[in-house]
Amino acid sequence: MSSSHFTIRNISVAGNFKTQDRIVLIASNLSIGERILKSEMQARIISAQNNIQNTDLFNSVTVSNIPLNDSITELIITVTERWFIWPLPIFENADPNFNTWWERKDFTRLNYGMVVMHQNFRGRGEELGVLLQLGYSKRFGLLYNAPYASPKGKSGVSIYAGYDQQHEVTVGTLNNKRVFFTGNDGRTKEQLQLQLSFLQRHNFVTTQKFTTTYNLLKIRPEVAEMNPNFIGDSATHTSFLTFTYQFKKDKRDYKHYPLTGHYLDLLLSQNGIGINKSIFLTTIESAARKFMRIHKRFYGAIGIAGKTTVQANIPYFLQRGLGYEHQIRGYEYYVLDGNHYGIGKSNIKAELIPKKTHVMSKIKNQRFNKLYFALYANLFADVGYVINNFSGSVNSYCNQWLYSCGAGLDFLTYYDTVIRLEFSFNKQKESGFFLHFTQPI
Repeated sequence: MSSSHFTIRNISVAGNFKTQDRIVLIASNLSIGERILKSEMQARIISAQNNIQNTDLFNSVTVSNIPLNDSITELIITVTERWFIWPLPIFENADPNFNTWWERKDFTRLNYGMVVMHQNFRGRGEELGVLLQLGYSKRFGLLYNAPYASPKGKSGVSIYAGYDQQHEVTVGTLNNKRVFFTGNDGRTKEQLQLQLSFLQRHNFVTTQKFTTTYNLLKIRPEVAEMNPNFIGDSATHTSFLTFTYQFKKDKRDYKHYPLTGHYLDLLLSQNGIGINKSIFLTTIESAARKFMRIHKRFYGAIGIAGKTTVQANIPYFLQRGLGYEHQIRGYEYYVLDGNHYGIGKSNIKAELIPKKTHVMSKIKNQRFNKLYFALYANLFADVGYVINNFSGSVNSYCNQWLYSCGAGLDFLTYYDTVIRLEFSFNKQKESGFFLHFTQPI
């Protein structure tokens, strides 16, 4: 009688010159001795490939199923490792996105420097990084991240220390655009952060993260004069602790540009614990996204996100509405601060050029000789709403529904690079071309 299951007798890993087998096996979410329905084996293999790819340790991943008989099988995981030591130059604008900088084309508002990142330090998926940023805003940082610190990879730890020094500070918004103050000594705003995080992994796609951050903030007196609520009570300095809890479930096929799968997160933040009366703020944020194949080369995606602040009085430096991490396409030139917000985004895309891999034979190092690319055309529509109880009278885009639609081209290539060119049309009948370097949803 034919068996309906395969039992995995062995899992071997090939191509990992530095990465420990343990890290690959943790990411695969497969284990020796596991019994899997034959009807589910292909889905589990695809899931394993996606999980391993999403560690950002490999350029390519293949999981092969080698049945030994009707009920016993072996798996071979073949990987091509990435290059792990990167001296990355910093050359970026000091605005929320490229389009707001391009509107002014002010080349003095550029940051430059270097990030030296050693990924996969010791072959355990660890990261060791040093940041030195000069230019318009200065930033110095040290990072150590060990996402698979425990023997079975169920726990991780991360440590960060950073110092920021800003020449220019946003002190408010007027007509839905930022109002700036620029000091004359480069120290308009200074901030020190010391952060410790613990990660708990229930399986490879479901994690919980607990973070404690010590914040020390100092601003010039002129900033407090322009906006007494920047910190609160016209204060020019403060220190406080931030505690955050994040739940995340990530089952996207490729996290940098997903086509199928889903994503869910929940973030609870408590700024201040009552010792410093000027800072006591509780926020709740959440996001959910669904990605699906509609038909052959056609894909769809929908995402929603929202944030609510429990307290009514929000220090300005902690106000983060739409226009930063979350953005309604077509409103790239604006920021919408507020007490609460919600946003919905949708896409339909056609695969013009499927993902293709080209081997550059003249480059012998396998970490660099495989160049892949893909091209997608898409149609999109976004909608959002920001509740602003403190400056809505001078920011007309708040406290009303906003929406936009448009079309674009998305190009994917080497080492998770995404380039998006979009034309959008918004509720106010404004239109234009915009350039982005992250996934759309």
